[in-house]
Amino acid sequence: MAMKETVRSLRAYFILSGIASLWFGFLGLAVNLQTAISPATILMASIGIVGVGFSLAFVYVGVFLPGLLRSSSHRIVILLYASTVWAVLTFLLSLLNSVQPGAIVVIVISLLILWYLLRNVRRLSAEAHQSAPTE
Repeated sequence: MAMKETVRSLRAYFILSGIASLWFGFLGLAVNLQTAISPATILMASIGIVGVGFSLAFVYVGVFLPGLLRSSSHRIVILLYASTVWAVLTFLLSLLNSVQPGAIVVIVISLLILWYLLRNVRRLSAEAHQSAPTE
């Protein structure tokens, strides 16, 4: 029997993944800020700041998920699409250094998780709209 995500479990996923990403984003920024200032350092810090922004957005979605599913699920979908584009762009930027097997594994896992989230957000949003009382 297939396991179906609930609003509660999806909420926990958004919050926990946002906090974990936030932690790793701040670690990456700390490493970048310890090196000498160069165009590459500025680029990496900018990428880190955008990553922190996505992390905060995931935490926000997790905190307000039930209401967002009913009122503006399209914003969650846009966040997931933007996260997908960002993951692909950062992967392509990492290829400029060299092809690393770890980066390939990370992008594949990231894209699978984002696809899973998108599918479940759409399903839970449709269920929330069906169960909402009509006026």
